[in-house]
Amino acid sequence: MKHVRRPNRTTDTGVTLIEMMIALALFAVIGSAGFATLDQVLRSQRGTEGRLERLSEYQRAMHVILTDFTMAEPRSLQITDAILLLHRNSRDGRLELRYYLTEGVLHRDIADSDGKALADQAILTNVDTIVWRFLTPEGVWSEVWPNDPVQALTTPRNPRAVELVVSFQDQAGKLRRVAPLPADLD
Repeated sequence: MKHVRRPNRTTDTGVTLIEMMIALALFAVIGSAGFATLDQVLRSQRGTEGRLERLSEYQRAMHVILTDFTMAEPRSLQITDAILLLHRNSRDGRLELRYYLTEGVLHRDIADSDGKALADQAILTNVDTIVWRFLTPEGVWSEVWPNDPVQALTTPRNPRAVELVVSFQDQAGKLRRVAPLPADLD
């Protein structure tokens, strides 16, 4: 009988089933780790975006409030029943501004010199409490303005500065700003 020779088989001609299963298992482990990392990065990004949006809201609100106070007309500021009222000039004329808190939202109402409503802006949300304090000409902080009953009968002077302390419903802490007011001229 004649002996039939088989060709020599080299090791690079194919992949065994065990090698394929090991490769698939390694791919699955690496893919799972990559997915978990990507998921964590996306969650962190969503949380950061939420905090950045909230910070941007704080900054916009404080900018508007500080601008209003630094442009306040002399002898125009008063607080009654937790509503802060002041007047300021704009390029369109004299404006009457009212700040008040309703249902967790700090509002800024704008009216023209005739009292006609121009806008009601919700400038800060998720607010628990607001405390206004006023720096008297004598350098003492007061929670009422005008703080002198005799002065209240006439047009009251503006305080030297206004302090705003905002507490938030989501336990985000407190936000405090102090705005100097233009000096009253006698």
